[in-house]
Amino acid sequence: MTSCLNIYNGDALKLAKQHIPDCSVDLIFTDPPYPKEYHYLYQWLAREAKRVLKPNGFLFTYAGPYWKHKVMMTLGRHLDYYYDFILMHNGNTSILWPRRIISGYKSFLCYTQKGSKPLPVTNVLGKFDGCGGDKNFHNWGQEANSARYYIDVFSRPGDMVVDYFVGGGTTPVVCKALERNFIGFEINKTSYDTAMARLEGSLGPREKGRQEILL
Repeated sequence: MTSCLNIYNGDALKLAKQHIPDCSVDLIFTDPPYPKEYHYLYQWLAREAKRVLKPNGFLFTYAGPYWKHKVMMTLGRHLDYYYDFILMHNGNTSILWPRRIISGYKSFLCYTQKGSKPLPVTNVLGKFDGCGGDKNFHNWGQEANSARYYIDVFSRPGDMVVDYFVGGGTTPVVCKALERNFIGFEINKTSYDTAMARLEGSLGPREKGRQEILL
């Protein structure tokens, strides 16, 4: 099966409606920035998910623990809560200095269209033992193993997956490996170039080797 994989260099908030039809997406798999000044992105994401998700589609979004309650309230205005998946940071953690908490995990929030009752392809782990982030390709990058697991369980080959904040390209690379169709957006040109290089397999030997291990 040949997948259709497209990444656009630009602001998803301006480009999404142009490239993604209503009710056409099986899975949104994305990672907005966590700081408070970016919370408006979750507000937009909730409305956008309501627009583009199929009745049986899922939204997966990473969320830092510090502002998780705010993110959940925002998403819940437009979508139904499905589950709060936990990604453990084995061997890679951070400190939330304002509250003196050593954080060893992050949440992976899952939502669906209101009133819908979709199910994953098979039984799914509520807690995934990952390695934290992967900063080889982006300062806020996520590791590919957990992405591969949840994309595989919550979509099927040929499904449409969308990432509005592509970063260094983890989601499209995983979608290519799993034969999913993909549309993504990345506003930063350097990150966009990195994501395209990963997708096209044109990275150097060291980076390419890292990518193959993760996948």
